Amino acid sequence: MIENIEKRVIEKLGHHPKRLKHVYGVAETAQKLAIIYHESVDKAKIAGLFHDIAKYDTLEEKLNMMDLRWMKVYADYPVIYHAIAAANILEHEFKVHDPDILNAIRYHVWGRKGMSTLEKIIFVADSCEPNRGFEDSDYVYELATKDLDRAVCYCMEQSIKHVESKGLSPSEEQIEIYQYYLEVTRGETE
Repeated sequence: MIENIEKRVIEKLGHHPKRLKHVYGVAETAQKLAIIYHESVDKAKIAGLFHDIAKYDTLEEKLNMMDLRWMKVYADYPVIYHAIAAANILEHEFKVHDPDILNAIRYHVWGRKGMSTLEKIIFVADSCEPNRGFEDSDYVYELATKDLDRAVCYCMEQSIKHVESKGLSPSEEQIEIYQYYLEVTRGETE
């Protein structure tokens, strides 16, 4: 099945070499973290490869892969749509019903309270894979190898700062999730 998933990702993102390189970077980074945290390497690879498959779909294509409840919840934040659509595509096209894989894809943009270890791995790998080009990628990866929750919290903080630097306001949900992980790590985010 992984081979077919990989073919689908290449077919869909082949005209976007930078994005394709990114998804491979996320998959590889996620697999390394999965080994450290005794998670399924195959699940990490699948979620890493598939997390951005709907990134360049039109708004209409994304909406066609979502049900109404998701549209309503994130109507003001369509940046989330590609993640929800990607999880639904994987579930419908490849009959993947594993909630851990689907949630890792669905919540990779800004996370959620109570994420599983795999969800945290994909969330962090999306920020620290080596092709991303963020100046703190190495730091995030090293932090993730030692304390996954602190890495999650750090990535959330950076994401919020990035949104604010663009003159935008993070969503209330995003702030609540960040506060949740601050409590989880007791504020030890460095």
